[in-house]
Amino acid sequence: MCCLVSSDNRLGPRKGPFRLAGLAALVVMVVGLGMGLLFAATESSVAVGASAKLPDKHKKVDPIEANGAIFEGWPKPDVAVVFTGELDGYLEPCGCAGLENQLGGLKRRATFLKQLRGKGWPVVALDAGGQEKDSGIQAGHKLEFAYGALMKLGYDAVGFGENDLKLDPLQVAINLDGATNPLVSANVGLGDFESGLSKRYKVIERGGVRIGITTVLGQKEVAQMQHAADLKLLGPHEAILEVLPKLSEAKCDHMILLVNAMPEEAKELANRHQEFDWVLATRGTEVPPKEPATMEGRDAHLIEVGHKGMYAVVVGFYKNGAPSFRYQRVPLDHRFADDAEIYKMQVEYQNNLKSMGWDGLGLKPTAHPSGRKFAGSKVCGDCHTKAAAAFEKTPHAHATETLLKYANPPRLHDPECVSCHATGWEPQKNFPFESGFVSMEKTPELAGNGCENCHGPAAKHAAAENGELELSEPEVEQLRAALRLNILPNEGNKDGQVFDQGKVVNMCQQCHDIDNSPEFDFQKYWPKVKHEGKD
Repeated sequence: MCCLVSSDNRLGPRKGPFRLAGLAALVVMVVGLGMGLLFAATESSVAVGASAKLPDKHKKVDPIEANGAIFEGWPKPDVAVVFTGELDGYLEPCGCAGLENQLGGLKRRATFLKQLRGKGWPVVALDAGGQEKDSGIQAGHKLEFAYGALMKLGYDAVGFGENDLKLDPLQVAINLDGATNPLVSANVGLGDFESGLSKRYKVIERGGVRIGITTVLGQKEVAQMQHAADLKLLGPHEAILEVLPKLSEAKCDHMILLVNAMPEEAKELANRHQEFDWVLATRGTEVPPKEPATMEGRDAHLIEVGHKGMYAVVVGFYKNGAPSFRYQRVPLDHRFADDAEIYKMQVEYQNNLKSMGWDGLGLKPTAHPSGRKFAGSKVCGDCHTKAAAAFEKTPHAHATETLLKYANPPRLHDPECVSCHATGWEPQKNFPFESGFVSMEKTPELAGNGCENCHGPAAKHAAAENGELELSEPEVEQLRAALRLNILPNEGNKDGQVFDQGKVVNMCQQCHDIDNSPEFDFQKYWPKVKHEGKD
């Protein structure tokens, strides 16, 4: 369930710039280890997943030591408001560095919310939107998954992100339970503002605290959505003016505005509409600040929740307390066990992908840019025996197997996983090339992240070398040359190394980016998997 973005969901802060590394011959890390590990159960959730014996480098770190304790010294609040947003398609942490070393995921978020409620804290759960960042049929199913999960998690209000609105949320909303539908927006109506498919604002009373809530999509984002005939759209400022009188009539203790836009726009709206004492902004910092920002000249605060659903932010309100509120940034690490109910949804989601197949997901095989066809790594190994022997010892040779052995539920029918765990797919856009991997039954020779993912399709080269295709010597040499990869002096991904001109290291980052290979160092990894030429 990956999306390739520039932030890191490992435990703790990211150090150094990179989006990296290695296809068929370039990486030694264990692909997929840690997916679906057996987490310790808590009283409010059931741990799920298959355990796997991990090498020392993938042993679980202590989440408290890495990310700190939470809610230290907190008395029970009168109400705890939980803020999230910008899930960006990360239904679970994405990556092959071991989920135990990453942050985020709806299964952990579910456990976290259940734990708060289990302690007797009155919870108000709010999400600023941005559930999905990609497009296409699978992205639409992920949006439906996210909305369904947020309803199960008891969210009170969920706003819209721009990409959410491009994935037919109207159809999704029609199928939501009207009694628990959490969709709220002052300036986006699904069909219109009176249909009941979303509300313009909400007033929630919990723990004796009355809270008024609305959400808006940013001005720039609204302008880009004007072509959508099935949406009713207003500018955020105009829309807020329409709902504020009704919120003011409710005599709320706190007024909350969720803004799906850059923090600068959120601050501007907060300053124009000073009735709101808490404002959330998306698209800002990757990691939420340790403390909320204060609004100059008044008792109001700005919250940012970070990217990819790695964190939640909790504000506890105390009617008669000093201070009147407490703030906590919550890293969603493996201190929170995987929730069984959301896991069950994941199993159903993967089964649906399997039933739909590549055709049902709209994935039509496309000609490779080279115009050539794939042969499979075994064919390469008939001549390149030493290189093949080196390759066979790397995790790439068994990358498809990891989708069955370590992923729980299995991901063999998920394009976002198969695209980097099999041969003959476009790894960034998640679609198959013609003659690429289809399934273990139909194309077992293309299992694994094979030679041709780096060197290019080699069926014509192999046919020429085997005498099955008669070509002139210059033509044969041209095919050989097209498959050669040369590593430049000092090529690598670290400061002071050759990166921009490095064809190999740039090719690597197509799959092993910051999510999947957070510790990748080309110059350290390459010697461990080095292979060159023909015997």
